[in-house]
Amino acid sequence: MKSRREFLAAGAALFTALPVFPERVWASGKDLESAKEHLDPGMHLVRDGLTWAEKGKANNISPVLREEILENPGAVFVIRTTVTSQKEPDGRFPAENEQFLQAGYSVAKRMFRKGNRKGGTTFIQPNYVGGFTADQRSVNNGVSTHPSFVAGFGDALKEMGNTNIVVGANGAAKHIHFVESGVAEMMHKHGLFLTEGKYENWEDYLPEEVTWIDNPQGVVMLKVPFFRLLQANDTTLINMAKDRIHQLGFTTLSLKNLQGTMPVGYMHICQPWNDLKRPIGIQPGKKIFNPDYQRRIEQLYVKHAQMNYKYWDEGGFAKAYFSSGGWEAFKKGANNADYKLFWGEHWGQRMMDAASNVHPYVSLVEGIVGVDGADVLHLNNFVTISRSMAACDAAAAWLMGHDPREMPFLRIANERGLGQNDIDKITFYEITDRGVEKIDYRNLPRARMGVNVYGLKDMPLRYF
Repeated sequence: MKSRREFLAAGAALFTALPVFPERVWASGKDLESAKEHLDPGMHLVRDGLTWAEKGKANNISPVLREEILENPGAVFVIRTTVTSQKEPDGRFPAENEQFLQAGYSVAKRMFRKGNRKGGTTFIQPNYVGGFTADQRSVNNGVSTHPSFVAGFGDALKEMGNTNIVVGANGAAKHIHFVESGVAEMMHKHGLFLTEGKYENWEDYLPEEVTWIDNPQGVVMLKVPFFRLLQANDTTLINMAKDRIHQLGFTTLSLKNLQGTMPVGYMHICQPWNDLKRPIGIQPGKKIFNPDYQRRIEQLYVKHAQMNYKYWDEGGFAKAYFSSGGWEAFKKGANNADYKLFWGEHWGQRMMDAASNVHPYVSLVEGIVGVDGADVLHLNNFVTISRSMAACDAAAAWLMGHDPREMPFLRIANERGLGQNDIDKITFYEITDRGVEKIDYRNLPRARMGVNVYGLKDMPLRYF
């Protein structure tokens, strides 16, 4: 088991850049100098969050969603935010911390009321995937949920008596990046207990940090592990995603954000279908992965190709696979499978295996600033909210410029009974300071955030 000192040392290692947006990881000498002024409250592991949450339950009051959201679990509630900003010459936005702080506070005030149930913990899972550097603008990177939005959201909850709040981080960012960017200091000063769940190896987790859920109907995973705190009966789980484009999931919204609720190894759902050199199961001897998952994925891929899934064979990888012998040749060891083969199907099915087994109290997409497939930032000023992750993501995808009826992962979610992706069948409301009003989604302003499908640089940006 690694010691805390070893984890901190690992956090100080060179940052491994995200698969996209690599130019964002660099900071100037001036940035690095100012970053030294930030407080380092220490690196908190998953186990530390469990201990902290247990101590804070006695004085906690769990928040309650407003009645309109509770009574319409399949509906989407939209909040239009009012952040104003101008891009700088390099195409990036300033941090705008105060505006995002106010936006988070206002959104939480419109979503929740003070409850009367004592005890419990609130677990906020933002998309803290990475992109944080010593450049102070990096908190507004369009990749991760803006930390000031999270802080302001937490301030509003604390005013309602919800004082026992844990924030989960689990992505490419290391502890040193949370410190240099000021994120760790911000969470600490606002009374939010930041836990960093991405350990170096699966073996570094203690048994009490993880809960295993049986999933016998899983396409890929027969058992799914989650961090224990977010699966506890007295935890209020708030799934807080971001509006950005992704080369594989095509959008990174609340369903994909669940990857951050799983321990290292199992959270790596982007693993290729043909990864035979590195077997998908990281714990030999345990029946975690479906032994025939590859065959099932191939069959589902064909089914969905026949249903005209859009851009389903971008790059022609499936055509090449079937032309060279298909499954019979592949299982004999023929080298006829690119790592992008069936990539979207494999990711989508494995993601839904996970999504079938975690139930947020509410999900939202912080869609104020997002980034598209050409690494261009967009100021979109929306937040979508729903008790249905699929509906929440369908609304966000629409506002990003896509038809959710064409989004592969949302079609798979709907097919597996996880929620509605037909935007015409989703009821929309807008929440303002005046109250809640039913609206026509077609009147909402939309962005144009194209997708770089599978990261293929020689292809144009796609719109689903």
